[in-house]
Amino acid sequence: MLYILFLTLGIIAVFAEIAMLYAWVSAGFRYKKEKTPTYNPKTCVIVPCKGVEKNFKENVKAISNQDYKNYNVIFVTDSKDDPAYKTLKEMYGKDVKISIVVSEFIEGCSGKISALINGIKNTGDVEVYVFADSDIKPHKKWLSLLVSYLNKDDVGATTGYRWFFPFDLKSLFVSCWNMAQSISLFYSSYNYAWGGSTAIKKKLFNKLDIEKEWKKGFSDDLILTKTVKKAGYKIKFLPKCISESPVEGSIWNFVKWGTRQLTWVRWYYPSAWTWMLSVIGAVTLKIVTVLGFVLLVAGYIIPGLLMVSTIFFEMISGWMAHSILRKNMGYPKDRFGSSFSYAMMMPIVLFVVAYNSFASIFKTEIKWGGRIYRKPSKSLNQ
Repeated sequence: MLYILFLTLGIIAVFAEIAMLYAWVSAGFRYKKEKTPTYNPKTCVIVPCKGVEKNFKENVKAISNQDYKNYNVIFVTDSKDDPAYKTLKEMYGKDVKISIVVSEFIEGCSGKISALINGIKNTGDVEVYVFADSDIKPHKKWLSLLVSYLNKDDVGATTGYRWFFPFDLKSLFVSCWNMAQSISLFYSSYNYAWGGSTAIKKKLFNKLDIEKEWKKGFSDDLILTKTVKKAGYKIKFLPKCISESPVEGSIWNFVKWGTRQLTWVRWYYPSAWTWMLSVIGAVTLKIVTVLGFVLLVAGYIIPGLLMVSTIFFEMISGWMAHSILRKNMGYPKDRFGSSFSYAMMMPIVLFVVAYNSFASIFKTEIKWGGRIYRKPSKSLNQ
């Protein structure tokens, strides 16, 4: 009886890994023949800035030098004492296309949301808002691609994502973790707008009263996702709008950051948290993998091999995911490293994702940007 139970668990684990492989294959086909629409609305890019992080000047230059004529940029800082304010003034003090705004903190929401709302107040006559983080370094076509799909009636917002280019083992680990999380973005039922690279029409933003919703919460992107999807629109993910981000900090700090990211998703978007390799996926599969090694030692060879084979399937997923994203992103292909290295790293990364997912269950508060945020009373699905 026990043998049958272990055998069944092994078979279920294998089928779960095959389903993940299928998800990546399907994601690749979704964008294979897609043609980019032509749409060039007057656009304002709003970029909250806090401090001068790594590559700050390069990042803001990339944002403000897009191959797109009809746009302006608003950088928002917490105060004139913020190092970002001084740096931006030195860089763009006389540029009429660039505005530098000092934010006023709005009680009841996060500092980032306060900055976005203050930025919106200074946009003037534009058709589209683009929200971007100051730690992205987008390629030249990022903005034109991001806004182009907003002319479709069923699209409420468009989104890119971040990408960490690897240069050593630490950055490879971070990049692979980030890649593993991106699978849900390809599926409109489970995806979400990523606040570091999101576009929405001003008319729809005002119609849905997103600013009012923002003032009641802490996560700008997940609140926007909630509001847009509840109104019947979809979020359009654009792999070509994935933007380079710098890798910095220790592995342990990154692991804690990963737990924080999944905690935000659990608070505001529990269905996506459950689906995207979270408790049901990542935690359970990793327990099964460890159990497989125990069973091999105990003499349950076939069930043990089935469970341990999940590592092999995860390696294939890593290879496939890297190949698909490398093909669909807008950066030179020689910058991405080898798919083999991502294949070898993926099983290790998924153990960390399992830890992040499990740890996020118990998080009731988040420390972010010098402030403490506590779990809201309502989630996206309520």
